[in-house]
Amino acid sequence: MKHIFLINSFSLKDKTNKIKEIIEKICKEENIDFKIEINSKEKSTEDILEKYQKTKYIILPVGGDGTINRVLNKIVGTNNILGYIPTGTGNDFHRSNKELLEPGTHTIDLIKINNKYFINVACFGIDAEIGNHSDIIHSKWIPKKQRYNASLIKHFMTYKPRKMKIKIAGKEIEKEFTTVIVCNARYYGGGYKVGPFSSLQDGLMEVYLVEKTNRINMLGLIVGIKYAFHEKSNKVEKIQTKSLTIISEEEIEANIDGEILKNNHFDINIIPKGIKISYNKSLIDNIEKYLK
Repeated sequence: MKHIFLINSFSLKDKTNKIKEIIEKICKEENIDFKIEINSKEKSTEDILEKYQKTKYIILPVGGDGTINRVLNKIVGTNNILGYIPTGTGNDFHRSNKELLEPGTHTIDLIKINNKYFINVACFGIDAEIGNHSDIIHSKWIPKKQRYNASLIKHFMTYKPRKMKIKIAGKEIEKEFTTVIVCNARYYGGGYKVGPFSSLQDGLMEVYLVEKTNRINMLGLIVGIKYAFHEKSNKVEKIQTKSLTIISEEEIEANIDGEILKNNHFDINIIPKGIKISYNKSLIDNIEKYLK
């Protein structure tokens, strides 16, 4: 099957030509039928994908979780298969796949949030504000592994809990929340193991609710998430569900797989086996090897 590599030149910047050469070299060595597309100010990711709406190819975004999300939203409902080459800041979807999937093609769950889709994690509250601070998350001056932590420090001192009404599992909860996290897969924030027991193929999402708390408890919870300690915390309510609704009087931010979404009403529903993906471990490993 033909592979279409879509390189995100905005995240790779000066590495764009290098990774293009690496992909060409590996594909020729492995006899892969391929084509490389590169986005630009004149030609967006969405513009490029318009011509692949009626094809049956493996579309491989080359970038981070946000790039994967943008491609996902364009190919849902087509016959194309979603692949990926992780070269972004967090690469959290890839972290989950290494734990959950064997190399090959799989049909996995998809989550719809209003008129958008995601496959990894959506968050609201302080987690969204941390992930959405693009000046820090995409800063070339801060090492990739430290960007989420830098944004965390910035927002920890200034964050104010948001009042939300949450309809979930037959009940309605209206309180001030520090964070609400919706998981299809396991990681976010560049390695924080927020959904340690999440599966990509069980038809359920794991939802973590953290009510308003003081800064000491909040810091402990945020740090604890990195090592999945929040699973045993009495400050965290975990609910498995197929759907939920989040309502706020004011517009709030969500972060869905690295992309920003703003609204005051979010309907979130899981679509079991909603997207077909290709996890090509050897191709990913070979490209990562040449990038080091």
